[in-house]
Amino acid sequence: MRRSFVILAISIACTAAIWVDSIVQVSAAESECPAGDEWVACAANKGDPMAMYAVGRTAYEDARQSGDFTQALSWSRKLAATKEKNGERLLKMVYLQLGWGAHRDYVQAYVWLSEAIAGGDDYLVQWRKMLADKMTPEQVAEAKKQAGG
Repeated sequence: MRRSFVILAISIACTAAIWVDSIVQVSAAESECPAGDEWVACAANKGDPMAMYAVGRTAYEDARQSGDFTQALSWSRKLAATKEKNGERLLKMVYLQLGWGAHRDYVQAYVWLSEAIAGGDDYLVQWRKMLADKMTPEQVAEAKKQAGG
């Protein structure tokens, strides 16, 4: 019985040491980001999902004003790749804007939608068509060429 207790105590000690080590590693990673306004961008670049969402959402709001969804798409794709629920939502919001023609470069928006469709997002076919209806025949031809078909 005493031997079992010793083995149990050693197991608990090892588990606690691993747990404490992981906390120290997370704290060290967090401490690498400066306090204040720059923390969110730093944490986002290190893969923190909530920080990534905050940066992506800011990029989305900025894009609605500027007409350039490049950063919003980039952040939403990164976040969606982590399987975080807000990442997929943000990505869909960006795709809707692309389909509505909110991105100032229609050809680029068409290519981005085509990439997503090729990746399995079939629901975007109608959004790409909606965008194509806003494009000139030359833009559509160039977009299809760049998209590979």
